[in-house]
Amino acid sequence: MVGRAATVISIVRAGREVRAAEAKPEGPTADALDKEQLDQLHAATLKAADSCFELKKLCATVLVPAGILVATFSERKLNPAVFVAGFMVIAAFWVADAFSFYYQRRLRVLMKDIWNRRAERCAEGYDHIQKVTGVSWLRAVFNSSMIYYLILAVMVGAALAAYAFGLLGTGPGGHP
Repeated sequence: MVGRAATVISIVRAGREVRAAEAKPEGPTADALDKEQLDQLHAATLKAADSCFELKKLCATVLVPAGILVATFSERKLNPAVFVAGFMVIAAFWVADAFSFYYQRRLRVLMKDIWNRRAERCAEGYDHIQKVTGVSWLRAVFNSSMIYYLILAVMVGAALAAYAFGLLGTGPGGHP
């Protein structure tokens, strides 16, 4: 009989079979629990990273129709409202992406703590743990993955400057 609580093993001694029960601990081990927790945190981290990428794609998709919608409601003439709407769309997605980035880094820090805990139980020693540090909200908003939003904002700002100087559409003075 092979069960979860006890495993029966057969030993042959002097020509006759002896059965002995080997007791196994009840329930999962600390390593098994940590592995399960790491798997769940890893899945959540991947989901957060995926949402960061999806937010960038969605921002580009929403930016153009938002400008067209604002232009339509402003008598189909280019005016500063179109650029303000563009900045607002970029800012909204930037903030949402910063939240995703922040929580992704928090999850990675939690994973590092579990890896450290598992490494302490390892008899051979384990020192291949990623160097992950927490991130502040300010650092989450201004990190290298947010350069995309900065580029979009610069492009909308350049278009606004071209509009203001009369190089694009109808300028503030009414000139073409």
